[in-house]
Amino acid sequence: MSVFQLYKKRDFSAYIGDTMQYLKQFGKNFFKNYLIINGALMLVWSLVYYFMFKSSMQNVLSLQKASANPFSMYTNDLGFFFSMAAIFFVVMIVFSIFTIAYPMAHMKLVKETDRDTFTPSEIFIEMKGYATRIFLFGLISIFTLFPLTMIIIALGVVLCFILVGIPLLLLSIPTIMAWYMQALYVYMEEEVGFFEAVGEGRRIVFSNYWSIIGSTVALLFAVSILGSTITMIPSMMSIATLISSGGTPSPVNLSPTMTAIYILGIIVSYVLYNILYVHQGIIYYSSQEATEHYDAYSEIDNIGKNEEE
Repeated sequence: MSVFQLYKKRDFSAYIGDTMQYLKQFGKNFFKNYLIINGALMLVWSLVYYFMFKSSMQNVLSLQKASANPFSMYTNDLGFFFSMAAIFFVVMIVFSIFTIAYPMAHMKLVKETDRDTFTPSEIFIEMKGYATRIFLFGLISIFTLFPLTMIIIALGVVLCFILVGIPLLLLSIPTIMAWYMQALYVYMEEEVGFFEAVGEGRRIVFSNYWSIIGSTVALLFAVSILGSTITMIPSMMSIATLISSGGTPSPVNLSPTMTAIYILGIIVSYVLYNILYVHQGIIYYSSQEATEHYDAYSEIDNIGKNEEE
């Protein structure tokens, strides 16, 4: 029986601790079902991503001057380029929806049941219920939140020349990420309008700002480090080749082994990002407890049940 407490007031350490506790308690079933539901799509996405940016990766790994055109391998075959771009775009949308919907669906089942394990079909049914609204949220965000994000980041980059932009960038990126995810949770779970969800998402983030942003930065840093350990292997292999060749850079052709390692690294990174999505879910349910006091109501109900017994 699940004893995980979603509705709970939390501070910095509790946000991180409860995220880890959630993954410890549900992790085996969580990641198993994630790979069952998203595995094939994730592999397709990784392969398309690899072929789209193969030329750029070879430039990086060769340690030579990068080509001015990152898509130079497609110059003589524009039809193939546009075909790959269309596949890349479609797969990216579907994979993004599935990736975001999965932890939401899992946490909803945890909230509504007393079980630690769920079947792929149970989770997938919940995911389908989220799909349309996630797509709409993303579509509206392209014309609203995305331009605002670009302006803030550009301002931070410009201000970096006078050092003010460095802390602005360090705070703005996790703030925007947390704001976006909280707005998305409100939009999904409470089924309100887009702008109402954005306003409520802002309220959630700034109601406990330093604890939320501090824990987001800590987990984002940890996930980035863990995710990069595998994708760095091809680069290390290229450096070893450079050293063994006497320091003379030469073009690199990605071997099957290096290709497999790179694709595996992409997949591992996406799996690890579930930690951040769960963390944002923990923040959302914690904010609900702060305003609605679900835990107090639950304790009163339990007292009533005990008295009846």
